[in-house]
Amino acid sequence: MSKHAYLIIAHDKWGQLQFLLDILNDSRNDFFLLVDAKAKEFDKERFMKRCPVKNLFILSPVNIYWGDYSQIEAELRLLKASTNEGKYSYYHLISAVDMPLKNQDEIHSFFEKNQGMEFVDFDSYGETSSAFERSGYYYFMQRIIGRRRKHPLKLVRDFIIKMEKVFKVNRVEGLEHYLGKGANWFSITDDFARYIVNNEEFVRNHFKETYCADEVFLQTLLKLSPYASNWYGFRNPNIEFQNLRYTDWNRGKPYTFSKDEFFECCSREEYMFARKFAGDVVDEKIKMYLEC
Repeated sequence: MSKHAYLIIAHDKWGQLQFLLDILNDSRNDFFLLVDAKAKEFDKERFMKRCPVKNLFILSPVNIYWGDYSQIEAELRLLKASTNEGKYSYYHLISAVDMPLKNQDEIHSFFEKNQGMEFVDFDSYGETSSAFERSGYYYFMQRIIGRRRKHPLKLVRDFIIKMEKVFKVNRVEGLEHYLGKGANWFSITDDFARYIVNNEEFVRNHFKETYCADEVFLQTLLKLSPYASNWYGFRNPNIEFQNLRYTDWNRGKPYTFSKDEFFECCSREEYMFARKFAGDVVDEKIKMYLEC
């Protein structure tokens, strides 16, 4: 029996997370949960008692900061924990506000039929300039600056980056052709998951002190890896999100779906998951649909 590992990063919405685990609960799935250390009101023991699944592994928390290397660190910890636990056919990185759009038989059947494909999202496979802008320079103090465009330290950093460009700093020299950018959420094979873990030092050396490189490092590693030709986008060039996660960027950044829009998402038959959802998605009708 092939098994899947769900790697979940959570910051809040614990009731929604429990609902997600409940609808993904299946003997063919194991779950690895990493909670942001800054999260409030997360009681591990209480959560475990209420949790609907037994095959859940909760990792030590990590302080996760927007745009910072800590986002990559969280993903690496999840990949290391899951690959150490066993060999899975697929590893799915999701958040607490994601939802499957199909039942477990349909999801497992799809990945079995497409075994070996790497479901990694690229904004544009051949375009590298935006990835270089994020990873080619040293973005100091990102952990402190975060999303705040008017932070005083951002002005300092902007000046430093201008100087880096003047002096032609290039942190990714030799890798320019392999850079890529896309969503960080993925579904990848065991071989590629272990390739990532085995290249942790490379990731740290090239992507620490960068900007939002959680949307760059995996794409770049895939292009560098022996599994580059297995990218799902080559098999299905017309699909918009090659990681199989339907996301609406037209109405938001991204748009947050309500429970009333869940079945609208399900009409996107080419996708296995969608994100992100509001808390009202905790709904018995949706649960029944996904268990049928």
